[in-house]
Amino acid sequence: MKITPYSYTLPPERIAQRPVQPRHAAKLLVCQRSSGGLEQATFMELHRWLGRGDLLIFNNTRVLPARLFGRFEPGGGACELLLLRRVAPHVWRCMGRPLKKFRSGTSIALGGALQALVRSRCSDYEVELEFSALGQDADAALRSQGIMPIPPYIRTGHGDEQDREDYQTIFASAEGSVAAPTAGLHFSPELMEALTGAGVESAYLTLHVGAASFLSLLPDPQSSELSPPGAEIYFPDPQLLARINAARAGGGRIIAVGTTTVRALESMFRSESQSTAAQETSLFITPGFEFRAVDAVITNFHQPYTTHLLLVEALMGRALLERSYRFALEHAFRFLSYGDGMLIL
Repeated sequence: MKITPYSYTLPPERIAQRPVQPRHAAKLLVCQRSSGGLEQATFMELHRWLGRGDLLIFNNTRVLPARLFGRFEPGGGACELLLLRRVAPHVWRCMGRPLKKFRSGTSIALGGALQALVRSRCSDYEVELEFSALGQDADAALRSQGIMPIPPYIRTGHGDEQDREDYQTIFASAEGSVAAPTAGLHFSPELMEALTGAGVESAYLTLHVGAASFLSLLPDPQSSELSPPGAEIYFPDPQLLARINAARAGGGRIIAVGTTTVRALESMFRSESQSTAAQETSLFITPGFEFRAVDAVITNFHQPYTTHLLLVEALMGRALLERSYRFALEHAFRFLSYGDGMLIL
């Protein structure tokens, strides 16, 4: 697919390294698609633009402490792992660095009792590993030894104990993501209470965020050919679809919190299945896409050449997107995962 995505220059000092506290104090840029208007506020003021009968939908996925550091045995060098998805009990697909050293049958010591055995190379960036913990619970050992997989633009990807709280939404419950649904990070108990008081309803779905969140759309800088995002797991919910239809019938709007929520909702609307079992979606939302499920979106400010930014462009158009990002840069907004956000109406 050949599209020229919107790009911009992001000064490194504008990339947030920690979230603001409290969560709801983050800046909010309100973008009106009908008029082109832009207004600066904070997330705590969100109720000014939402009203009775509107339905906010959140992604309740929970981030795994998915980054691990270890050493090849015997006597090998250091390595880094990022868990991507479980394929069997104690068996995971992972990103591994340096990839060329991950050979079938190689053992890796990961700290404490945790060990991994390389089963196979699966793709240009994936390996399959089997984990064990010398008689202990391997899953518990993974959670203990793993660190939060914050992106490399935040403190070079070295998460700490504070990130175990900061990089989770307050409603995270379904474990399985390797990146946070970052638009949801701005919502605090106080903000949720204020929205409920304004008559805004809330609902939840699950999409486990995978490697698509941080892989570039242009893996080859010399080519204009876009690389579609990988598949992600989501859980359809017929009851949620019924709530959406009821909200619209009553004059309410459907506001998706985050691009991952958009992807899950638009996938659900295009699926004929009534099952609630896990499904894969490879939906690639690009300019010209017909949105059926959502009326408005809350999202963070994204990196160039990512699926998230292309989705935002599909929703609001190139001209308003350029104006919005220029406004945010000129008015000291903070960018990316721990940064500020926007409400696209």
